[in-house]
Amino acid sequence: MEDKAKLSPLNDELKNWVVEQLKLLFEYFESLIPPHPNELTADSLDDLWIAWKNTNVADTKATDSFLNCFGVGFGHLLVNELGFEWTYLEDEYGSDIAVRALPGTADARIAPLHFVLKRWESNEGRYISEAIREIDKMVDEYAQEHNVCR
Repeated sequence: MEDKAKLSPLNDELKNWVVEQLKLLFEYFESLIPPHPNELTADSLDDLWIAWKNTNVADTKATDSFLNCFGVGFGHLLVNELGFEWTYLEDEYGSDIAVRALPGTADARIAPLHFVLKRWESNEGRYISEAIREIDKMVDEYAQEHNVCR
C-alpha cells in the first residue's frame, strides 16, 4: 500500500505554538511538581503525567490544554533525544503536528499529541520512559535493516 502522507516543515505559526506549549508545560511542572525540573526528561514527564492525573481535573478545556502541551513535550523529547524532527503531517486521518525520524528514507513518524491522547483515553499510568525506549529501538532496527545512518 502506497503511503500518501504529505510531510512539510512547520510554518512560523506552528513553530511559535510549539514554543508556547513548552512554556506552558513548565508552568504545569511549577504548579504540580515543586521543585520542578530545569530540563525535560522522560522521567520528569512521567512524573508530571501522574501528578496531573491525581488532580482529577474535570474541566475539559484544562485537560485539553494539558494534553496539548504534554504532547508537545513528548515530541520535544523525541526531537532532542532521538533525532526526530518536527513536521506537519497530512494523511488519510487528517492533519496534525508530528515528528519524524529517518527523513527521506522511512519517514518514521509519530503524532505526539494523538499518541498522548490515546494514553489519556486508556487511562495509562507512567508510559513516557518506556515509549521512548521502544521508539528508539524500532527506529534503530529499521535503520540497521535498511543500512541507513541515523
